[in-house]
Amino acid sequence: MKALTIRQPWVHAILREGKNIENRTWQVDYRGWLAIHAAAVPAPNAVYPRGARFPDLDTLDYGAICGVARVVDIVTASRSKWFAPRDNGKVNFGWVLEDVIALKKPISCKGVLRLWQVPPKVLRELRRQLPRIKFDG
Repeated sequence: MKALTIRQPWVHAILREGKNIENRTWQVDYRGWLAIHAAAVPAPNAVYPRGARFPDLDTLDYGAICGVARVVDIVTASRSKWFAPRDNGKVNFGWVLEDVIALKKPISCKGVLRLWQVPPKVLRELRRQLPRIKFDG
């Protein structure tokens, strides 16, 4: 199973505030279940769109897989309030997320840049917490 490391409070936004687009400067052909990993350090100067509740950063999980979502598409334009066009004229790739599930107990592990493979021990714990989901190996 693949994972993506994302800084807080964006992980919180995906899991709790309905953030249905993850903005990236790069795209992949990957579609399917994705483990959402919270980076060890929060994003500096993060600002949520109007109407979304910004969390207390001290209450969030870091350095852990906090949930899962399915990547169903990657788009270069969207009406979602979470899509953030880049102001330097370059293309933004919005990873469209569906079927988001927050874990009851985040799974501590180190992340990696770009897409990475979930370690077997972590995948076993994901399957234990979410037995009805058929994750790719």
